[in-house]
Amino acid sequence: MEEEEAIEGIRESSRNLLLMNRRQKRDAVTDEKRPLPNLRPNPDAVTQLANKLKTKSAVTATELRALKNSLIDDAANIEVILHTHGALRGIVRELSSHGLNKQYEAIGCCCNLGLGDAKAGLAVAKSAGPYLIAALDSLNADLAISSAWALGNLAGSGPKASEVLMAQGCVARLTHLLVCNYEDLRESVLYALVHLCNQLKDNLPLEYVTKMLSILPRLRLSISAHLLFILSCHCEFTTNFQSYFIVDEFIPKVLHFMSASTEKSLEDPNIVYVFRLIANMNCVYTFNKFLSYFVDNDKMNVLKKLLETDQVNESVLWLLGNAYKCCSEHMVFKLLLR
Repeated sequence: MEEEEAIEGIRESSRNLLLMNRRQKRDAVTDEKRPLPNLRPNPDAVTQLANKLKTKSAVTATELRALKNSLIDDAANIEVILHTHGALRGIVRELSSHGLNKQYEAIGCCCNLGLGDAKAGLAVAKSAGPYLIAALDSLNADLAISSAWALGNLAGSGPKASEVLMAQGCVARLTHLLVCNYEDLRESVLYALVHLCNQLKDNLPLEYVTKMLSILPRLRLSISAHLLFILSCHCEFTTNFQSYFIVDEFIPKVLHFMSASTEKSLEDPNIVYVFRLIANMNCVYTFNKFLSYFVDNDKMNVLKKLLETDQVNESVLWLLGNAYKCCSEHMVFKLLLR
């Protein structure tokens, strides 16, 4: 019971961080790549645009750009679009228009609509989800990247939107793209999967958990640690991870990452994710390998500094607590008490 409450606490802190990240990641591709002006219409103009979309009148890429920006400026503008019957359908219609600029800006509108509440996210996911998922395979990199960001924002709006997206094939398609060689696309794919997995929790089917676990350990921890941590909270993780983690290869990778990260900053959030991941493995062999790194490499001072750092000390204590249950005689505990 205590362990379940602790994991739920971890999930809650992760949810709060993800809510903040959804707003920071609202523009997947910088607007400097596009020649359109950064217009920001007033509320009356937003209403006019909503009515224009409703009536199937032709809209320009510039108008869609202005609408996209207005959805960021004021959440009330999101309500205008959602409460104007046919306006959302008009945006979705532009997702399959002939002009790439119009498609791109329409995706941006969906991305920013996804920053609304759970009801907004669900409505957009139902209408736009299939088009955004299809755009992940676009030969135009900007469209694919923006679609992944949009799917991430929609998933982040709540579990119902995430369940709809999963039913539409979103998780399967994003998981397949984890092995792509284009760094920017993979970053946006990871962003989307982090939100989906965080919302779905134990409702994420085991087939997707195992597929991701077969890929993520091969990626750089600086980009994969967050998703690995979220998967480590899944009810099936402890009984399945050893089939996909080659511990003797993964732990040295973790230790190298820890060494490089702690030298730069003790407040790197990925350090938190790594400690939580190792703790949730709940594996004696893994604990011994991980803790021995601090003893064998004269890094006990680093471990003690981490325990004194507010941003990470709870995660370090979580790992030490789990490790103590099964390897209390390890030298690291004796050295910590000196």
